Amino acid sequence: MSQECSTVEDLLPLYKNEALQANTVKFIEQHIACCEHCQQLAYSQPAPKPSIPFKQTLSFFHVIFIVLSFMFALNSSLLGNHLGFVVSYALFGCLTYLFYKNSWIVFTISFIPVFVWAIIDNVMNPLYIAKTSLSDIGTLLLGATFIAILHTIFALLGSAIAIILRKFFRKKN
Repeated sequence: MSQECSTVEDLLPLYKNEALQANTVKFIEQHIACCEHCQQLAYSQPAPKPSIPFKQTLSFFHVIFIVLSFMFALNSSLLGNHLGFVVSYALFGCLTYLFYKNSWIVFTISFIPVFVWAIIDNVMNPLYIAKTSLSDIGTLLLGATFIAILHTIFALLGSAIAIILRKFFRKKN
């Protein structure tokens, strides 16, 4: 096995995912055309699935967005200021999407804190659960899910606005 073979072998996953520049693709194809060992490698190995890199550390900004999410969850109410609730969650969803560029993160950051807040708020309310029966717990979870979904809808609308804004500004540049 030559030095070229080991280089081609290292580059094959990128070649199969079409993630190489034209000159490198040409080099690999020329080498594969005349090297039986590399031909077998190129056609026998399945193309690797592209992985989404995930940063495992929390930055200062991640913590800020998580804290903001919990603050919105604690301070918002569907029975209170409707316009403020809608605008604040839409703005929060827009900013979160612009920061993370991922709608799943917007969903998670807007759903989970509200869900947890709704459960805690209702468990602390003596009128809501007098005894802990299975139906009461089911009702509690269903109600918390409903409230969290309502909050998340407005955050996702804000996320959609952010996507439109990004596309609009990308076309201008």
